[in-house]
Amino acid sequence: MSVIDILTRVDSICKKYDRYDVVPKDSNVSGDDAFARLYASVESDIESALQKAETASNEKNRASVVAINAEIRRIKARLLEEVPKLQRLAVKKV
Repeated sequence: MSVIDILTRVDSICKKYDRYDVVPKDSNVSGDDAFARLYASVESDIESALQKAETASNEKNRASVVAINAEIRRIKARLLEEVPKLQRLAVKKV
């Protein structure tokens, strides 16, 4: 099998499964794809929680740390509610 044949097969496989790729953060999520919209919102919530955790680790004031950690717990609880929705939508998408 030559390199050209391999590249041709890889391109055809990539085109076939291209619709299953996750939408990048920077692009606009289409309005009709519920999975992509929900996934993008969950991913942005995770990023914000990670940033807050980094802020809490650098914070000196204990009261601020407690408040930030409470906010992180709220985000985590909200994300745990979104996981079953994502699983249902993932099954529909595949």
